[in-house]
Amino acid sequence: MIDPRQATRDRSEATGEVLKGMGSALGIDSRGFAFSEAVVDPPYDLETLCLLLEHSNALRPNVDAYATNIDGFGHKLQAAIDFDAEDADERVAECIFLERVAARERGDLDEDAALEPTEDEVRARRDELRLLARVERARLRSFFESCTFDHSFVDLRRMTRQDLEVTGNATWECLRDARGRLARFVYVPSFTVRLLALDKDPVEVDDRVRVSPVSLHSVRCQRRLRRYVQVDGESRIYFKSLGDPRVISRKTGRVFESVEALKREDLTDGPATELLHFAIHSSRSPYGVPRWIGTLLSVLGSRAMEEVNHSYFDNKSVPPLALLVSGGKIAPTSAPRIERFVDEELKGRDNYHKLLIIEAEPFGRGDGARTRVDIKPLTGAQQQDALFQEYDSRNIDKVGSSFRVPALLRGDSKDFNRSVADAQLIFAEDQVFAPERDSFDHVMNRRILADMGIRFWSFRSQTPVTRDPERLTVSIEKLVRVGVLTPEEGRQLAEDVFNTEFRKLPDDWVKKPITLTLAGIQTGLRDASAESFGCNAGPVRTPPSSDDEDT
Repeated sequence: MIDPRQATRDRSEATGEVLKGMGSALGIDSRGFAFSEAVVDPPYDLETLCLLLEHSNALRPNVDAYATNIDGFGHKLQAAIDFDAEDADERVAECIFLERVAARERGDLDEDAALEPTEDEVRARRDELRLLARVERARLRSFFESCTFDHSFVDLRRMTRQDLEVTGNATWECLRDARGRLARFVYVPSFTVRLLALDKDPVEVDDRVRVSPVSLHSVRCQRRLRRYVQVDGESRIYFKSLGDPRVISRKTGRVFESVEALKREDLTDGPATELLHFAIHSSRSPYGVPRWIGTLLSVLGSRAMEEVNHSYFDNKSVPPLALLVSGGKIAPTSAPRIERFVDEELKGRDNYHKLLIIEAEPFGRGDGARTRVDIKPLTGAQQQDALFQEYDSRNIDKVGSSFRVPALLRGDSKDFNRSVADAQLIFAEDQVFAPERDSFDHVMNRRILADMGIRFWSFRSQTPVTRDPERLTVSIEKLVRVGVLTPEEGRQLAEDVFNTEFRKLPDDWVKKPITLTLAGIQTGLRDASAESFGCNAGPVRTPPSSDDEDT
């Protein structure tokens, strides 16, 4: 009976040997991280995985499809409360109620205090929150415009996605300003980073939780944290987890009570900065594992196939034709003439009809001696096209299936009609790209924006328009024209069509069906015209009939 655990270990060891062999073949200098027992070894060599991306004909299209469709469309800020909406006062009153309930549970509010706010309290709080939301929005826009040094935030996301899909891991260095606020993100190549084991002792950290749509409360909790180390050549730099309040040496990874204690130990040392680690979950390792790792042998097999086909041009051993002489032999001067004729006088359009004369001598001297010269083509024995094409095609499909990316998004546009293409795009958006965007947005809102104390806005990744924009525009126009949607609702839907954010209109008519608005405008014009002539706005009198005039 086969032990499944032993079989799994055997397969893992075989895959590891393949990776090691691949690394040796590509000249990879294996990074030695045995300097500390606390360092956790990754399940696969991360640098070799990066090199496989460069040497594979199947990985790059899938990785680029992920980076473009998940992270390539930017982001927008979504308001927690629209203070211009009709239900803004109700939303603000609900926030005040939830905040007071949370304060009572913490013991910060008397039991006899009222939970429901008054209208004056709601009105005053709404004006205050509206102003704070404007300031916070400006701060966020400025932050995302300048949070990276040499590239845009979208470029940082695309590089992060490439690392995440190739190695299963991605890392950002998070820098703070003098006030302790997040200020910059620095891309750190994932293959240079190693994880240390979780610290045995938990650390008390601040965790900001949302008690209402517009308020956060800081709570103290115990967490076991992790440190990281980056090896770049001979230098080693230590990092701590995002939100770790401890003072950690960036040279040794040791924990100190204060910065002064660290400086007393080594004046050239400094506190470690924070690192944010993204990973594709693995059940057996704190490292992430790329989703295509199950098709590793297909990736390596396609590479080997390409090398076999490439070596054919240098190592082919079957000539295109053969000269056969029977009953005699060619003259001693014929062989050099044939070679020179083929090399010098047979190529080009001007030599298309040139003739080659070959002289042959019979073995015998009698009248019956006959010599025969035949030229036999050997193209049938030559390789006419690349080998293993079906095998390579199946490998490409296997890798694409591991990413769940349709062939159309991988650059294969053969045998597709419009309906099939639309169905593939909708499937990829709903089943693959949208969940990945939601996962990234959760990290941004829960880790980054919460650390910044952002209360009124949330981070939301932009999505591509997978539906026909012309049809969607016509549908929105019809629904607004017949009054099913208000102009404001139509503008909100149009934002997704054009993938941009429209300016808010403060007028009341955008919040009402257009049919009622047009009717109101006509009535208002008629009333204004009547008032200009000194008429009242009373009921309209019907003109008298001709019979009444006669009487």
